[in-house]
Amino acid sequence: MSYCIQERHQITVSTDPQPRCYNGCHFSSEQVWTPWENFDYVATPEKGAERIKFWTELNDYAISQRGASAKREFKLVPLKEDL
Repeated sequence: MSYCIQERHQITVSTDPQPRCYNGCHFSSEQVWTPWENFDYVATPEKGAERIKFWTELNDYAISQRGASAKREFKLVPLKEDL
């Protein structure tokens, strides 16, 4: 069985009933998570855990440099076998 690493990130969504945006800022907005997307494929759960650790550490560095907008989440998902 093979496995897939999925990732998602936060985006800013305007919650203003009127579509207004001034200098790139919405009158009211909120942070929402995107749907999970396939990011990487691995053969074993151990390799998946190793890859998730790598991507999480890299993402922590990105957050330290660019702020919370760079936040990503990762998870390991088993792929269904084709028979």
